Amino acid sequence: MSLKFGLWSEQETQVGHSYARRLHELVDEARLAEKMGFDFVALSEQHVALGGISSSAPEVVFGYLAAVTERIRLRTAVTLMPQRINHALRSAERLAVSDILSHGRMEMYCGRANTTIAMRAFNVDPKETLPQMEEGMALLRKAMREDIFTFEGEYYQVPPRMLVPKPLQKPYPVIGIAATSERSHAWAGAEGLALMSATIYQGFENQQKLIDAYHKAWKRDETGPLDRPRVGVPLFFGIGKTDQAAKDDYAEALMHYARISTDAYPRLAKLADDYSYMSESVPAMERAGRDWDYLLNHSGTTVCGSPDTVIRQIEKFQAMGIQEVLLHLDSVTHEKIMEGVEMVGRYVIPHFNDRNNVVRPTDEILDGIRAMRPQNEALAAKSA
Repeated sequence: MSLKFGLWSEQETQVGHSYARRLHELVDEARLAEKMGFDFVALSEQHVALGGISSSAPEVVFGYLAAVTERIRLRTAVTLMPQRINHALRSAERLAVSDILSHGRMEMYCGRANTTIAMRAFNVDPKETLPQMEEGMALLRKAMREDIFTFEGEYYQVPPRMLVPKPLQKPYPVIGIAATSERSHAWAGAEGLALMSATIYQGFENQQKLIDAYHKAWKRDETGPLDRPRVGVPLFFGIGKTDQAAKDDYAEALMHYARISTDAYPRLAKLADDYSYMSESVPAMERAGRDWDYLLNHSGTTVCGSPDTVIRQIEKFQAMGIQEVLLHLDSVTHEKIMEGVEMVGRYVIPHFNDRNNVVRPTDEILDGIRAMRPQNEALAAKSA
């Protein structure tokens, strides 16, 4: 099975640059990603964020992208599910309309929210984000799947109603969650959902444990769109002509991103039991923010180097049983992002998905030819 590649962006805007210009740059990056063979573009949802991250209305961007792209799939990564941020029925309506306008190219991955700055702005209780996400996703799926539906839960009570319009994809577009805890991985598997799995810098062994928890719990939802597990991993990403060039361009930006997480997650861990597991990742995050070797080679989150190095690094994740990689190309200039998208399309994607059309060294081909000669000679002697 081929490996799927996604361009994942949080629309990060550099200090001194224009938010408005950055938004148009993002559109250009998504269009180039389609041209270069990426399978999907995934956009984060962040509100009142600090540090340049400005993806506050990805659903609007998807409506625009639906008109200026033709093939590439469009994915929310993630739609925030606390009721005060996104009512589940409104999320279902937006997904359905975007799916129609994109001719059936939408996918929705959901999340519970992971920043106190957004939760406080929308008066969200951290203790309620997990049950609201799970209940909201149940309502969302039922509204899209059934003609006339009704719903009775703790947070949502809906009398008999009909979702208008319904999505183009039947029974509905692929739906998944972003998960960092073992509990959420198992829940996603038991619900038959797709998965975007992240280890919060805690290494390959922990990442494998989380993926295994999802597979162990997997149970097909006979009323849903997936007939088998689907696992993707988000990778903080950089690429250059050489390993050193990639490090020079991306290392500080990637380590800075880890330091931002180090600041946010410990606060969340203190606010609700459902977030307490995040405190376990603090030592790993702190190390990732100061130790390049750990971040690149041991954290299980980051890929950076020349095309050949990037290929070898991604193969490690593929060996874990994943089907998708979401390449987080952000935190650098638009020009560098465009260059990175083109390099991935030229050198990395073909290695995984079109190997017969990739030019290989002459010696490697000759070795294969020589290896077959004894077989051909034996067949010729037998036929004589």
